[in-house]
Amino acid sequence: MKKIFSRCRKFFLFSIIFFGSLSLILSHAARSETVEQSIWCSINDPASERIFVSSPVRRPLTSRMAVMDYGSRFARTVNSRFGLHVVLVGNHCHAFPSSYHATTAYTALISRMADQNFKIVSVSIF
Repeated sequence: MKKIFSRCRKFFLFSIIFFGSLSLILSHAARSETVEQSIWCSINDPASERIFVSSPVRRPLTSRMAVMDYGSRFARTVNSRFGLHVVLVGNHCHAFPSSYHATTAYTALISRMADQNFKIVSVSIF
C-alpha cells in the first residue's frame, strides 16, 4: 500500500511540475506574439523646407528588416504623392519599445523642425 501511495505521490508531483512548466511556456509564447513596438517615419526635404512625417503607431514586434520595409513604403508614398525622388532603401522609420519613447522622439523632431521654419506634412502609410 505504501508503494502505491509513494508512486501516486511521485506521479502527482511530476504532473504538477510538467504541467506548470508547460503553462509557463505557453503563456510566454502568447506574450511574445503580442509584444508591440511603436513605429513612425520621417523624411525631410531641405530644398522646400518641408518634413514629411507619419504618426506613431503600434505594430507587432518585428525584425529590423520589417521596419525598413515600412520605410521603403513611406518613401514610395512620399515620392508618389509629392513628386519627390527620395531613396527607397533608407533609414526613414524609427522603432521604439514603448509609445512614450516614440511620442517623445516624435514631438522633439516636430518642435525642432518647426523652430527651423519647416512645414510639417503629415503622411499616413499604416
